[in-house]
Amino acid sequence: MGDKLVRLSNFVIDTSIFVVLIFIFIEVVPRQVGIDNIKWVSILIYFLYYFILEYFGGQTIGKRITKSKVMNLEAGKEVQLGQILIRTIMRCIPVDILSYLFTNNGFHDRISGTLTIKVLQK
Repeated sequence: MGDKLVRLSNFVIDTSIFVVLIFIFIEVVPRQVGIDNIKWVSILIYFLYYFILEYFGGQTIGKRITKSKVMNLEAGKEVQLGQILIRTIMRCIPVDILSYLFTNNGFHDRISGTLTIKVLQK
């Protein structure tokens, strides 16, 4: 599978999971949050989904399925907290998704100093 197709697959899988999480959240706690705050809760859930999964395992669910992982651009170094934080914040900028039309890596990779690679099979 080509790099852009893997990235697109990751995006579709992770976005589908995010939408399911939002629907579950809306069903479980609609009165406590209020309909006006759903957009802010959605942003928070989106941020936490990517931040927690990529920081603690280098993979979102989409990346696990496509057997890819976030790595530090500097070979041999672990991905740092700051890199994942920058990467996740950049994802919240709507233009980030369009950056794949012009480059192999999104803005969130280039600015954070990270790279998504295929994980070798054992």
